[in-house]
Amino acid sequence: MKKLLTLMLLFIVSNVSAQQADLMAGPKVSSSPVVLGTPVLTGTATVISATPFPSTTPVFVATQISSTPIMGTPVLGAASSSATPNGTPSGLPKPPALGVAATPALSNVVAEHLVFQIDGGMVPSVSSSAASVFGTGFGFDARFSFAADDVFSIGLESGYYSFGVNVKNTSLPSNATSSLTHVPLLIAMQVNLGDSGGFIQPYFVLAGGLAIDAYTLTGAAFAPGVVSSWTNFEFDPTLGVGFPLDRNTTLFVQGKWMMDFGDNSSSNAESADAPIMFVPIQAGVNFSL
Repeated sequence: MKKLLTLMLLFIVSNVSAQQADLMAGPKVSSSPVVLGTPVLTGTATVISATPFPSTTPVFVATQISSTPIMGTPVLGAASSSATPNGTPSGLPKPPALGVAATPALSNVVAEHLVFQIDGGMVPSVSSSAASVFGTGFGFDARFSFAADDVFSIGLESGYYSFGVNVKNTSLPSNATSSLTHVPLLIAMQVNLGDSGGFIQPYFVLAGGLAIDAYTLTGAAFAPGVVSSWTNFEFDPTLGVGFPLDRNTTLFVQGKWMMDFGDNSSSNAESADAPIMFVPIQAGVNFSL
């Protein structure tokens, strides 16, 4: 009996020692997988016998309750998302970048360029005195222009015209021959009408400047004091039609109203007409450089 009591006492003492050791070790951490960021309440309950053996009434003493998240292994299959610096979830594809299409260049837009033009044709006289004195002449022009686009150009124009003189209607000797030369020095502005890409391109020209006129005489001499050359104002409006061969070359025909404003009030007047008028009918070609 004594030995039995001794064994029971040793059993109780060892049990109490083990429980005290558990209390000294602190709370136990659950090893169950926990999703990151989820608060988990953990704690340990220790059974302490408040009465001597063989009392079996347990006393539960909570040692610690933790409310902070516990780092654990994520549960398999759980979805996780993390935001990238631009705010797009890493698990989703990025939306396509927005792009602005470049404006296509217009093929019919023409930049500034230079134009060279040459023309020639017959030149009938139409004013009353000129029609009786001068025969049908011949002449040509050349123009060098700056074109801002396919519509407007401005440049310098010059030419050379020659007219035969009917001496029977003048005071010149009947055995003499005479001619009139006409050299214009003009500023010409051309405006093209209609579609610049069409097969036919009408246009008009306004040109103004000076005209240098001079008579020549063969088989006789001018009387002393007779004036045989003049510098007059000239104005030449023109209507024409162009026929483009390609982007840089255009054939054209035109009619020009050439008005030579000479002085007809003196004895040395060039002609009784004011102005002297001619109507050149010309054909030519211009080149875009």
